[in-house]
Amino acid sequence: MAEAKNFIEKTLGNNMQEETNPEIVAETKDIPTYTPPPAPKQETNITPPQIIQQPVIQIVEKIVYKKQRIHGFFRTLTIIALLTIGFLMLGESTGLIELSVNTFKLHQIFPIFIIFSTIIIRSYKGIFGKIFGLILFLTVLGWIFTIGIYTSLNPSSKRKSGDTSKYMIVKTNENIQNNLYLETLIGNSYIEGKAESKVVQSTRNSDRNLLVSSGNNVSENYLKFREDNNRNVLQKYSSNIDITIPNTTVIDLLYIKNLLGLHTIDLNTFQWRMFKFHAGIDDITIRVGNVLSGNKIEIQGTAANVDFDIPKDVGVIMYYKHIIGKINLPQFDELSGHYFQSTNISNAKAILHIYVDLWVGNTKIKRIEPK
Repeated sequence: MAEAKNFIEKTLGNNMQEETNPEIVAETKDIPTYTPPPAPKQETNITPPQIIQQPVIQIVEKIVYKKQRIHGFFRTLTIIALLTIGFLMLGESTGLIELSVNTFKLHQIFPIFIIFSTIIIRSYKGIFGKIFGLILFLTVLGWIFTIGIYTSLNPSSKRKSGDTSKYMIVKTNENIQNNLYLETLIGNSYIEGKAESKVVQSTRNSDRNLLVSSGNNVSENYLKFREDNNRNVLQKYSSNIDITIPNTTVIDLLYIKNLLGLHTIDLNTFQWRMFKFHAGIDDITIRVGNVLSGNKIEIQGTAANVDFDIPKDVGVIMYYKHIIGKINLPQFDELSGHYFQSTNISNAKAILHIYVDLWVGNTKIKRIEPK
């Protein structure tokens, strides 16, 4: 009991001393104490919501895809029809083709096609655009088919072979010129003079008629050959035309215009004064003879190969210009300004003037023995 009493007294006595002694209390308060961190909380795992694909969405996507394919199909038909019309209009504007049935000119309805095509492109997604797009395509297709049937049944558009015609060209006055014109699209021609011939003759092999007009006016007596305009996509465009001229007839102007072809002009077999050739893409052979001083040859073309056969006793003054090509001029001196002059110019029996202006092409002069 005594020990317990002593323990209580000592304990109570110490507490009393701490309360009464402030320094001891302050030191006790400054001593840091360790506080354990709180236990971590477990986060609750939230499962993201699952999106269930509904069959309705897939059905809508299929419907939209089918509509896009339908729109694309009719738009493609419209584009094909417009491209076809565009090429046909370009062909007619350049003179390559002219589509017609009897006297009805189909090119007159091109503006209607353009108007309806604009409406179709604007509203091709609607039923109105689809209907007119289909009508436009079928109209163009049926148009070409109709032209083909008409061409096969129309006798005037069938190919003429070996058709020979004769024409008079008479010079009634020394002051009137005899002019001969030949205008073709795609074809070969051969022009020469013959002693036994009394008239101008033409032989042709072509799908189109060769229209001939002749007459005279104040200054010229002319004969003009040209192809008709009844051209379509199923005709053969190439023509072979041979023209024979009396060798006693003086041709003051021989003019040829051709887009594509092979041509031989034998100026050695008839009398002439001036020859002009306006070429597209052509191979031209010119045989020169019966040259009188002052005779002229003029050739202008896009892409042409030109060969001259000129007698050695004929002097030549030549203007030549091209962008791409080669020139072969034996026994010539080069002058300034695109001019060339033959070395025999001083003692030549006659002087020939030549003018050649090409974008692309080769030019060659071959000296031959005089006849």
